[in-house]
Amino acid sequence: MTVRDFLDTAWPAISVGDSELQRRKKMAVRCAQLATAALVAAPVIVSLITNSEPAAYLRQSCLLVASPVYIFWSLYGMRDAVRRAFYSPEENDSGQWQPRPPFGAAIYFIVQISLAAVICYASANVPDKRLAWLVLLPPIAHSVILLRWTGVMLVTSLNVAVLAGLVVFWYGWRALPNSLLAFSFAVLFTLVFTLLSASSEKSRLQMERLAGELSEANAKLRQHAVQVEELSVTRERNRLAREIHDSLGHYLTVVNVQIEAARTLWDQDPVRARDALAKAQTYTREGLQDIRRSVATLRASPLDNKTLVEALQQIVTENNTTGLPTEMRVLGNSRSLSSPAELTLYRAGQEGLTNVRKHAQAGKAGLVLNFETTSEVRLTITDDGVGAAQNITDGFGLLGLRERAQLLGGELKVQTSPRAGFVLEIKVPG
Repeated sequence: MTVRDFLDTAWPAISVGDSELQRRKKMAVRCAQLATAALVAAPVIVSLITNSEPAAYLRQSCLLVASPVYIFWSLYGMRDAVRRAFYSPEENDSGQWQPRPPFGAAIYFIVQISLAAVICYASANVPDKRLAWLVLLPPIAHSVILLRWTGVMLVTSLNVAVLAGLVVFWYGWRALPNSLLAFSFAVLFTLVFTLLSASSEKSRLQMERLAGELSEANAKLRQHAVQVEELSVTRERNRLAREIHDSLGHYLTVVNVQIEAARTLWDQDPVRARDALAKAQTYTREGLQDIRRSVATLRASPLDNKTLVEALQQIVTENNTTGLPTEMRVLGNSRSLSSPAELTLYRAGQEGLTNVRKHAQAGKAGLVLNFETTSEVRLTITDDGVGAAQNITDGFGLLGLRERAQLLGGELKVQTSPRAGFVLEIKVPG
């Protein structure tokens, strides 16, 4: 510790940039340091004024040496506590009130109490020796700041013992009770006042530390909120993309098939051609209604007022009308599932049969809804078409189905190879 550091803690400088709280604390520290110096200087000054006998010179010399050493030792011992009083939460890593006396607590207080005893003893010729007793109070105040309660009680007891010895030496045993009673009030006042001041400073440091942690947590929370918002937007975009593909793509495929059938049959069988156009118009109307519901609510579901089995059966019926024989089977007892699970299974059936019509060149297709396992529901779509290479599973429709399944904790599997048909299986919890 340099001389400048010591002076900054003994008499903290007040700068223009200090806050009002900082200025008040520095003024309080200055007043405390002045009070400590005054407690020591009072008996010295009185002794020098009231005693001019040669016999008193030795004690006066002792006072002149011990007093500044005592003041220096007290200021030096409290430097850590004073510096921490002006720490900002960033400068104080722990944010805790943990000042440490120099050379260890035991050595610091033994030296301080010994110097106080020397000053009291050397002030024996002072008419009112209670002035000298005041130097025993700073060690008690310092113990409240630097030590735990056991240490405070030990330091207080040592100071009381020093006082008792001096009173007996000066006045005899008869003066001891009154002197201890008077000194006890001073000790009690010192303990209470210092405890209140130290508790206030500890609370302030704790509040500053908590405020810093709260500010940091708020900053992290804002960052997480931005990330969550971005993730939510991305998920919503993906969901809308899946909905548009699964809904609009399905209806457009069916309408296209019906229009192609009408064009083919227009000259040979006008009645069936008109029937195909009527079906195309019906599917177009249903597709528009589905899109309008999606745009209006962003949560439109084709399962409104329908069970999952009924909705899948409708898809199978539509598939049969396009000329592709499709059979549906339900294994086990059907049961209600969560809305996301039912919608995922429905979209899987819709996407699977749409792919069969568009790509499989199949003679027949099958759809199996399996409720036999109590913890999950499985939907399997098969066809006897030309099959495909595995890279066809990277298409957007199947990717969307895989995302739907994974969000629910399920999975999607595809088995296919050239000229071996196509098997699409999706499992969801339920």
